[in-house]
Amino acid sequence: MPGSRKLFQTELGATLSLAIPMMVGQFGQMLMGITDTLVLGRVGVVPLAAIGFSNTLLGTLYVGGIGILAAVGIFAAQAHGAKLESAKIEVFRSAFWLSLFVGTAAAGVVIVLLPMLGVFGEPIPVEVAARPYLAITGLSLIPALGSMSVKTYCEALGKPVIPTVILYAGVTLNVALNLPLVFGWFGLPALGLVGSAIATLCARIFVLIGVTGYALRLTRLPWQALTILGVSWKKMGSLLRTGLPICCQYVAEAGAFNFSAIMMGWMGTIPLAAHQIVVTCAATTFMFPLGISIAAGVRLGHAVGSRAYSALRRISLGAIMVSVLIQLGFAAIYLTLGHQVALLFTSQTEVVELAGRLMIITGIFQIADGIQVASAGCLRGLADIRLPMLIGIFCYWAAAIPTGFIFAFSLHTGPTGIWVGLAIGLFVAALLLTWRLQAMTGPGRQGTFVLEKTENLEAS
Repeated sequence: MPGSRKLFQTELGATLSLAIPMMVGQFGQMLMGITDTLVLGRVGVVPLAAIGFSNTLLGTLYVGGIGILAAVGIFAAQAHGAKLESAKIEVFRSAFWLSLFVGTAAAGVVIVLLPMLGVFGEPIPVEVAARPYLAITGLSLIPALGSMSVKTYCEALGKPVIPTVILYAGVTLNVALNLPLVFGWFGLPALGLVGSAIATLCARIFVLIGVTGYALRLTRLPWQALTILGVSWKKMGSLLRTGLPICCQYVAEAGAFNFSAIMMGWMGTIPLAAHQIVVTCAATTFMFPLGISIAAGVRLGHAVGSRAYSALRRISLGAIMVSVLIQLGFAAIYLTLGHQVALLFTSQTEVVELAGRLMIITGIFQIADGIQVASAGCLRGLADIRLPMLIGIFCYWAAAIPTGFIFAFSLHTGPTGIWVGLAIGLFVAALLLTWRLQAMTGPGRQGTFVLEKTENLEAS
């Protein structure tokens, strides 16, 4: 028993040492958008509404792209664990170009949507202001997804610190460019929204160049190694086939929260404003268990690659325990300080009161959210993606959204009903994903499913 406890503590420490910079990195991803919002909030209501509308469209495309590129972490972690250097390099090259292709496709979707923004029913001033901002930030999806792919690769090799530092340097550059370009400092024209978009594009290009240079140094490759001639199209196909189910899972979750905002809008501006406050808080605190989830997936990938199957359950259990402990702290904040947190965003009494009530529900589902995100990350580390995708679609679109609609509109519980539906979806997801993880790390599956995936590293 003491030996088992020591092994568990060792695994827990290894996961935490990897997870902490990943948590910081996930928060840094959000800071880029937060700084844009804070700066433009000083310009006026229309620019602020325009960036909110734009980020809804861009966010869905970005989340979908991240889902596809999550496959990079699976392949790179297992190759690293198996000490297959040539396979790691092949993953890096193929992932780099796949991310540029996915980013270009996402940017293309934005360009196609520009003439059709009227179908979303936004006020004309917001639509007009959003169009040039969307055009530029749509292009920035290419370097954004490119840098995310390379950052994921570095994290899979257990090297998350330098990419995180580069990311924060990019956030700093974004702020440094935002202020003069938006407000016209140092003799520059005051470009408003367009200036903010240009700053974001420049910052994302900077981060892409920085993390790519670090990854090349990590793999001891020259820049010339990234020419498209060195790409393994077969490997790219494997990444795409693995990433598409994860993309569907991510988009299902993001789409559910976006649709919940639409339902809130049916009830008026106050419910929508309160919902936005709570979603912003929940998304920010979610970055911490997400960091644990990513780190656990990387460590499980290493274990699979090195055939250390006895460690799978210890790593998984440790990740879930840490995630739950983190979420307990956030649950206490939501349950006891919800109104005070809402006051940081607005002083409007009705919005604060409603946001405070919604935060109580958010506090209740924090533990379930921590369990489901940790379990999902562990399953991705084992390259188990198809059933979790179906579980995600079921939980959000067959459980959360219909239940929320029934509570809110049929049972007349209003805005709280929508969040009750989301909570039910998360509880069901936690239950089903934990069951799946238990099955995947049990004695009957070790050395069969995961071994097959490891052997495919060299074959694909």
